[in-house]
Amino acid sequence: MAANENKEVIYIKIFFGFIVLVLSVIILKELRSIFIPLFMALLLYFFFNGAVKKLLKMKIPQLFVLTFLLIFIFIIFYLFGVLIYSGASSFIAKFPEYSAKFTEMATGLLEKLKLPLDIVKNFDPSELKDALDLSKVTAIVSSTFGDIGSFFGNLIMVLLFLMFMLAGRRGLTGRINKAFDEEKSDQIKYILNSIENQVQHYLIIKTFVSFLTAFIGGVILIIAGIDFVIFSALLIFVLNFIPNFGSIIATVFPITVGLLKYGLSLKVIIAAVLLMLTQFIIGNVVEPKLTGKSLDLSPIVILISLIFWGYVWGIVGMMLAVPLTSACKIIFQHMELTKPIADLISAE
Repeated sequence: MAANENKEVIYIKIFFGFIVLVLSVIILKELRSIFIPLFMALLLYFFFNGAVKKLLKMKIPQLFVLTFLLIFIFIIFYLFGVLIYSGASSFIAKFPEYSAKFTEMATGLLEKLKLPLDIVKNFDPSELKDALDLSKVTAIVSSTFGDIGSFFGNLIMVLLFLMFMLAGRRGLTGRINKAFDEEKSDQIKYILNSIENQVQHYLIIKTFVSFLTAFIGGVILIIAGIDFVIFSALLIFVLNFIPNFGSIIATVFPITVGLLKYGLSLKVIIAAVLLMLTQFIIGNVVEPKLTGKSLDLSPIVILISLIFWGYVWGIVGMMLAVPLTSACKIIFQHMELTKPIADLISAE
């Protein structure tokens, strides 16, 4: 009798857990305009909090530190947004110039395959240009921020969240001590410190690796004479934050531009091989040595998290998937009910 009651309790817990999960996904998806800037601000907080601590220890006033940091972040993202938007605009404006080469390549391919040429002969490049939505191109790297105006609107929201996080960081420990007993407060502070240290380490390494990949990729594109070098390098930098698939997607744009300009020439083939080789070496040799096993996440878990967060928040969700999953794992490790889940998603 007791065994049946225990089974019923387990089934009820599973049922309500499933309901909570579904509701959480719906809330995260529907309120993405709030949650995306919030989590972006949280990651920036983890990224810069170490530097803020050091500056405050040097007796520099907090107001000066926060003001300088917010202005610095705004300038970086402002330049990033302008370069991305102008690059996307230039590509769409210049696309008709590539139409002749595209038609020539498509005609040659269809002739080899002995297929009808009507589709290529009736091709109108202006139709393809009209079909390209600039806001969609920009949105790929601007975290679902549509056009340039909404991008900067969301940037302001991120900076506001970040400002309150950094301003309230000193009083957080005291509030935790007041809200919980000593044992519980120590556990919460340990969890928060673990999340901050691991996510900060991951973000610093990933930023360095992405910058290195983008820099080498930009040099390769300059030597190959492929257009939109800065735009391509920015795409490589951003998409490299998506594990496994981002580096592959990042090479599609510059290779496509090279094919449209030069056709299937030797220089385009060499550039494509060098780009993919760079991605492979940095992604599979350099990055693992720098990152180590700090995140301790199973590869299949990373893949599932990419799919899940990609469904919820799109491209930006895939960029945030690894740090968010890592934070969840740390929290699960310190809760008796969810500790088995933490063990399951661990790499070891």
